[in-house]
Amino acid sequence: MFRRTFIRSAIAATAVLALAACGGGEDPLGGGNDAGGGSAPDKVDSLTVGSANFAESQVLAEIYAQALEAKGIKVNRKLNIGARELYMAAIQDKSVDLLPEYTGATLVYFKKDATENEAEAVYKAIPGVLPAGLEVLDKSAATDEDAIVVTPETAQKYSLKSIADLKAVGKDMVAGGGPEFKTRTAGLAGMKDKYGVEFKEFKTLDAGGPLSLKALKDGTIQVTQFFTTQSAIKDNNLVVLEDPEHIHLPNNIVPLIRTDHKSPDVASTLNGVQAKLTTDDLTDLVKRAEGGSESAAAVAKDWLSKNPLS
Repeated sequence: MFRRTFIRSAIAATAVLALAACGGGEDPLGGGNDAGGGSAPDKVDSLTVGSANFAESQVLAEIYAQALEAKGIKVNRKLNIGARELYMAAIQDKSVDLLPEYTGATLVYFKKDATENEAEAVYKAIPGVLPAGLEVLDKSAATDEDAIVVTPETAQKYSLKSIADLKAVGKDMVAGGGPEFKTRTAGLAGMKDKYGVEFKEFKTLDAGGPLSLKALKDGTIQVTQFFTTQSAIKDNNLVVLEDPEHIHLPNNIVPLIRTDHKSPDVASTLNGVQAKLTTDDLTDLVKRAEGGSESAAAVAKDWLSKNPLS
């Protein structure tokens, strides 16, 4: 997602694949994918969880943190780190050990030209592109997809149903959103590359936030990007444009963890969260956290109380 590109060298990718191949007949995705970079420990006493700079990521990080704390593991928090480029740097330099991530966004971050566009294929491709020392655990059924949105009035005026329809009219439109929306494959860069869409202007606002919504509704911009778990889409009758060229890959929730902190109890606890989390849950959690009256920690605590882990 544009909450969600840095390509590893061919040599590193080959090494990762070779390590993955050493697993014999075992499913390389069973209980977490080993991306190389050493063995997982038998036990960890503490770890640091990070998050991106938006409500959903912070809630997921809190769910992970509180679930681990309930198992007696000390958890340090570094939430609201920033955009993907910043928090990916943090997990690679060991500033954090665990992040909530998204399958498609993770794949494209490390392999910009990825061609997989089905959920399982995307997930299975991730180990081959991760730097040594990083792994993903089980993917959740819960998803949060990128969405290019316009108002109903704009959709009607220009007969917009698909991102492709913007090619003929984009030159008369202003796009806006977070700064990443301008440069990422899931944003304007992908729209230009895959659809030939270019806009008259881009206004830097926020990532699927109140500034972008206000600008869209008052006509300052005509196109922006939101995320499918956000209630703002339904609440404001925004039109989600179809994406036949798949610039938006499936984005199942997935924990990204350092191998040196993936002990059996950590992995089983996080996979337990993943097994219970649903898209409906995620949509509700985001709405509550973005509403401003509940903290990410409080929303996470409530979800865990209703979804106890064994």
